[in-house]
Amino acid sequence: MKMYVQLIFLLCLVGCGYNFPGQVGVLPGGVEKIYIPLFVNQTAEPLLENKLTNLVSEVFTRNHKIGQIENRELADAILQGTIINYRSGALSYDRNDAIGEYRATMTVAVALLDTDTKSPLWEKEISWSSIYHAADDKIAQEDFEQQAIEEISRHLAEEILYQLLDDF
Repeated sequence: MKMYVQLIFLLCLVGCGYNFPGQVGVLPGGVEKIYIPLFVNQTAEPLLENKLTNLVSEVFTRNHKIGQIENRELADAILQGTIINYRSGALSYDRNDAIGEYRATMTVAVALLDTDTKSPLWEKEISWSSIYHAADDKIAQEDFEQQAIEEISRHLAEEILYQLLDDF
């Protein structure tokens, strides 16, 4: 019995290694070098494009399978992004009918474009949300929302990389 428990533990530890068909961890179209321009912000919330572009660049730089370059002409593909929606609204109320929490949501459309043909090799629309506390102080409230935006941007950056490499 002890041997069976150890065997099951070992199998759980190493996993089955199943992946979906295709080349996991490789960019579509055999792309090796990408250029990431500043994302476009179509929302009324200022500076979202700076934060998100910087985090996408940071996440892609940490991945050693992708060569991120600063010269558009030398790239195999361009990763274009557009922030198409950002909203923040009340999520919960206390018994005095005051807002207790907010939910912020950002949606981004991303496309990997072939530099020669300008045709999309991959495109996706991705959303992420974060919940943050309400505050009586306006400055504290802004800080909470900015922390939520930072969290959303980081998750979106990672999700863009994961989905791009998994070619879903």
